[in-house]
Amino acid sequence: MSELTYCSICGCALEDEAECYEVENEILCQDCYDNETVVCDHCGDRCIERNTVSDENTILCTDCYDNHYYRCSNCETIVHSDDTYWRGDNAYCRECYDDCCDSSDYINDYYYKPKPVFYKLPKEDNVRFYGVELEIDGAGRYDDNAEKIYDTANVQNEVLYIKSDGSLDEGMELVSHPCSIDFHRKKFPWDEIVKKAIALGYRSHNTSTCGLHVHIGRKQLGYSYEEQEEVISRIMFFFESHWNELFKFSRRTAYSVDRWAARHGYNDKPKEILEKAKKSTKGRYACVNITNADTVEIRLFRGTLKFNSFMATLELVDSICENAVCLNDDEMNKQSWADFVLGIKPEYTELIRYLKEKRLYVNEPVSEED
Repeated sequence: MSELTYCSICGCALEDEAECYEVENEILCQDCYDNETVVCDHCGDRCIERNTVSDENTILCTDCYDNHYYRCSNCETIVHSDDTYWRGDNAYCRECYDDCCDSSDYINDYYYKPKPVFYKLPKEDNVRFYGVELEIDGAGRYDDNAEKIYDTANVQNEVLYIKSDGSLDEGMELVSHPCSIDFHRKKFPWDEIVKKAIALGYRSHNTSTCGLHVHIGRKQLGYSYEEQEEVISRIMFFFESHWNELFKFSRRTAYSVDRWAARHGYNDKPKEILEKAKKSTKGRYACVNITNADTVEIRLFRGTLKFNSFMATLELVDSICENAVCLNDDEMNKQSWADFVLGIKPEYTELIRYLKEKRLYVNEPVSEED
């Protein structure tokens, strides 16, 4: 070494490169490397201990802590974001959440996020999972009402929980755990749930507040991140290409779409739509919301307590996903609405019936001469 190098921590002179250790762009001597550095439990990188965040069981570099963890507001334990429970702006570990928060309430805080339970039918493999948020309004944010809906939904499995939502006047948000489309269709008691909500005086379509949001699990859209991005870009392309039909399907007004589910704008290259969406200032208030880490959220649809409209929406979202997975960009560009409709699974009877009611069902593809 032509010049002396000094340890960033103790300041001792290092005359030989063999005596130097680089950690976080700092040069350290052997003693400081051994005594003043640790390995991050999340990423496995070595870091200077004074720059870390830790508790009795976990030690993390600041990047990993900032991106993946919270500290429990009660016991100050470090908790991974997937295992964090929220009450207002306060984060909790599961144990403190159960102790500090009123677990007897059926209406959870807006930020409540239980560990997801994934439901599918026996022998189902390689399925996509869909989480549903159905907003209901007009009959109060009452725990007694929530209990009745909760009990209706969770007779066989705990498939649904309930949250408050500040955008609703006198209502609540019904949230499903992620389920395969066939579990939603055949096992999830949605018919009984919407009937119970109606009996209690709730509305969903006939309000200015309620939406029906469907979350699609990103992991089921491709084996790699790149494949997932390609499928997501084609989902977005489908919404832009067939906006008029989907807007009619959605039952929303133009005003509510602009406010809660705005479109990103058409481009004949799906990847360009995705890149534009990533730079958008719309945030989550887009027809296809990509701001969530684990899901893609479809927000276009107006709320409904009519079972046919509800189930048709889920069947439509699954059909769009299947379309985006199976076709490439060129095939998507050439596909007409009629082509798409003809490819809908015949067992999706609620969707087919709904399309016919809305005069969106096309029996034959339209030729270029037509």
